[in-house]
Amino acid sequence: MTDTTHVDADDRRAFTGSLPSPKYLVASYPVAMLVVLFGVPFCLLLVFSFYQNVEGGYFAPGFTLENYARFLTSDLYLGRTLFTFEVSVATALACLVLGYPLAYYLARLDGGFRRQAYLTTVVSTLWLTFIIRGYAWQVLLGERGIVTRALAALGLVPSGEALTPGLGALLVGMVYVFLPFMVLSLYTTIKDIDRSLEEASRNLGAGPVTTFLRVTLPLSKNGIASGTTLVFILSLGVYVLPRLLGGPSQWTLPVLIGNQVGVEGNVPFGAAISVVLVVFIAVVVGGVALIVRDSDPDPSDAEVEA
Repeated sequence: MTDTTHVDADDRRAFTGSLPSPKYLVASYPVAMLVVLFGVPFCLLLVFSFYQNVEGGYFAPGFTLENYARFLTSDLYLGRTLFTFEVSVATALACLVLGYPLAYYLARLDGGFRRQAYLTTVVSTLWLTFIIRGYAWQVLLGERGIVTRALAALGLVPSGEALTPGLGALLVGMVYVFLPFMVLSLYTTIKDIDRSLEEASRNLGAGPVTTFLRVTLPLSKNGIASGTTLVFILSLGVYVLPRLLGGPSQWTLPVLIGNQVGVEGNVPFGAAISVVLVVFIAVVVGGVALIVRDSDPDPSDAEVEA
């Protein structure tokens, strides 16, 4: 007895065509992890931001815009938002100014061992947590800290006066913590620049400054954008450093969010501030991505000025 069961040719093609490609299977895992680790928590945060706060550290399900209205109409929180933005911009610019020369030097080193040794030194600062590095700077910039004593000996600060808490201590700590991210972002970009373009510029009579401004700097624009954006975003979301190195007048939005949740027990309002911060970060990242995509330089179009 023959089996009359068969699969129609069209059904076979449909079945075969429905099999996912291996590359999509590989990509599905990190996408799923991102959704689970970031998408789901953000959705919960968004839902909580519309809840109503209840006395005693509780909250009741509902839908209210009171939390967002409170944030957008409060001079305190709008002022802290502006301050957080200013500190993040200052940190990103300082890291760019300090990090570009170092990244350029590392990218142009010929010796492999020396380069790896310097890169290891830069990366080694990331082995310590923000808390340890924050406390270290709190000691160094304290009343009896070695940095404070050195500055007092030079007459730059009053003797016996601590630099923490203060805006200067906060900026120093944040630049120190986030500088490696800038250096690594710039290093990978500068290292990939075709050095023959710089050599051609010099052969055509351009000086070192002209070669840098007309060739090297434009071709490292993507690294500048990615490094600056990364440091800016990390500065926006950091909690430990403003808490340790700054006083109440130097507290940023993450510190206020922590106070609302941990001290005031107002989870919905803290969630609303967090949502505003996340949306702002998403807008910044999207804007930078569009700018970089639309103005991506072509190495063949690099202008060499004789």
